[in-house]
Amino acid sequence: MALKWTSNHEGGQASPARSQLRTSIKAAAIGSAIGLGTLMSAPAMALKTDFGMEYRATAFAASSDAFDTGTPGTSETDTGFGHLIRVKANFLDEDTGISVYTSVELAGDRWTGDNRGYNTTNAQGFNTASRGDNVRLDLGYVQIPVGHTIFRVGRQATSYNNCFLVCDDRRDRVLMIQPLSKTTTMVLGYDRRQDSTPFANQDNGDMALLGVTGKLSDSWNAGLLYVQWMNNYEGVTPHPGGGATPYALNNVTLFSGYVTGGLGDAVKGTLGFNYFTNGNVETGADDQYFTDQSPSGYLRLEGGVGVVDWGVQYVLSRDGGLIAPGFDTYSSLINNNPDATQSANSMYTMGRTLGLKDMDEDLVIGKLTWNVTDKFAVTGAVGQLSVDTGTMDDDSMVYDLQFAYQVNKALRTWLSVGMLEENKAGTLAGNGLVGSLAGMNTFADDDVKAASLNMTVNF
Repeated sequence: MALKWTSNHEGGQASPARSQLRTSIKAAAIGSAIGLGTLMSAPAMALKTDFGMEYRATAFAASSDAFDTGTPGTSETDTGFGHLIRVKANFLDEDTGISVYTSVELAGDRWTGDNRGYNTTNAQGFNTASRGDNVRLDLGYVQIPVGHTIFRVGRQATSYNNCFLVCDDRRDRVLMIQPLSKTTTMVLGYDRRQDSTPFANQDNGDMALLGVTGKLSDSWNAGLLYVQWMNNYEGVTPHPGGGATPYALNNVTLFSGYVTGGLGDAVKGTLGFNYFTNGNVETGADDQYFTDQSPSGYLRLEGGVGVVDWGVQYVLSRDGGLIAPGFDTYSSLINNNPDATQSANSMYTMGRTLGLKDMDEDLVIGKLTWNVTDKFAVTGAVGQLSVDTGTMDDDSMVYDLQFAYQVNKALRTWLSVGMLEENKAGTLAGNGLVGSLAGMNTFADDDVKAASLNMTVNF
């Protein structure tokens, strides 16, 4: 039956039909409130939530004669903007201790103007190693406690060895965390790094890991990680019979470790290494994909005197030994490019030839940070990069300057500028925001300069 509405625009009382409707709505609202109260009873109230977000914006420029390809209309300088938005939501059932961690990336690309024209297979952005739709999963895993043991299943963030092995990456992973004592913890896990083609296991990137971290003394900590990639393929790449391209690290064995602690009261020392060997996949290049031994390492000393902090470090790679792109070299132009949150300043990446024979790299660098106030700091760094390919070698001076201001607990801004002198043996890698440097990756005849103005908000 239809309800007939009447109105009294002169301010008189509502009609009986309208009063009856109001009474019905009020009764329904009371009923709904009672029902909602039943749903939010004690078991439901045991769910604890935690929400947060991250926003990052960058404006950047890069310049070198190396970037001038001679194509009409192009130049040696590129400028751009980008932003990143991640929304985080975590859930904990207090009765069982089971929790779910999630993070969704709402945006994370270089600005391309009014008509965005996204191409998710080759887009420029903060995370080009884990592509998907414009709105995409960043993290998503469940954590299950069983006694003192913790199990995690799903897409997880991972960093290890002060970002020397891996830095802010995302892994589809099953992980067990087992305390062995009050000061020692063991981790055991499995990653599926790649699975592109069904019923073609040669392209699967399966790996198992076993690690131990703990305290050696009151002031010294250490960690050791063993990783073994599964033996899904042996031979050349691409596969001579066609089909799926084999995963490059089949059967590779990896050891990565570090030790860190105080050298007296004023100095902190850290020593770390990566060691790769036993790869089964071959190319035309000698020993690429870690078919032979490929070590890398770093030694870092840091301290402070008054309002000045200092650091010096030596970083090396032998026979293409791996160094993660996100490792902090003290230079914004060399590495310093985390996997999931890339930097527009990063132009050269040490340790990324994956076991190439005779490819040796060395970096000696120091930095000073003047803490002008508790919120404002100025950091300068100077070093030398040496590259030896076996047939050619050269050295380059490296200069860096950063101004950083922590506005409040949520907002931070910083300006980074740097220069890497020309090098006839090195090749540039670029980053996700600048994009591919194919055809302009040699800087044998000109210095490389980059700058970025950045802002982050976290809460």
